[in-house]
Amino acid sequence: MIYSLIRPVKILFLTNRKFYRQIKSGLGFYPDNYKYYQIALTHRSASIKADDGSLINNERLEFLGDAILDAVVAHYLFTKYPDEDEGFLTQMRSKIVKREYLNKLAKKIGLSKLIVSHTSKNNVKKNLYGDALEAFIGAMYLDRGYLFTRKYIVNYLIGNHIDMVQLKNLDTNYKSQLLEWVQKYKLEMSIDTDVDPKQSDRFVSYIRIEREICGSGFGFSKKEAEQKAAGQALYKVTGNGIENGFGKVASN
Repeated sequence: MIYSLIRPVKILFLTNRKFYRQIKSGLGFYPDNYKYYQIALTHRSASIKADDGSLINNERLEFLGDAILDAVVAHYLFTKYPDEDEGFLTQMRSKIVKREYLNKLAKKIGLSKLIVSHTSKNNVKKNLYGDALEAFIGAMYLDRGYLFTRKYIVNYLIGNHIDMVQLKNLDTNYKSQLLEWVQKYKLEMSIDTDVDPKQSDRFVSYIRIEREICGSGFGFSKKEAEQKAAGQALYKVTGNGIENGFGKVASN
């Protein structure tokens, strides 16, 4: 209690006041050990070289944060939905921790603005934001402990930024929805997915209905590319607003 009162005073005497205040204003709390968070917000492309020659970036913290987030979300859902079965809980957890959802969440809370990356704006991996959010959670766990981190995830992230009713009703398997639609109208559909000739570390997918291209999508896995292409095609043929599960389709 006493430390929580003197923490803001302590900030006045630190050389990294701006960073502390950015965390406080955007994310709602003062960090104790800011170095954890600096690492969490350092993308591999901006790795720091340590004295022993090793490279420091947020990948290890991302691994830790992923595990913490999974555990907290699982516990939250287990408590919130006492009458639902394992299948429902698993599906809801996957919606929350899905990389595309975490990307959007990182942007929504302003975390994306604090990331240090040497990746060009035209070549930014979309998962960079979600990865940093997981790393940030890992940093928070090391800095403030599990109970603080759990409260932050449940009260701040879920409580303020996730509509659980909307999420519960959200069907993000666009490929399945599109397949049902074409079967209903007895149409021919094909999906072509291959390595993107312009960027070798990602895939591009095209969906054709009656031999006409109705959707395209990029992703760092075949599944991601196909889901995005299906989301775009579904929007085109049904008018449903879909953008990777969060609104209207955006151009790739």
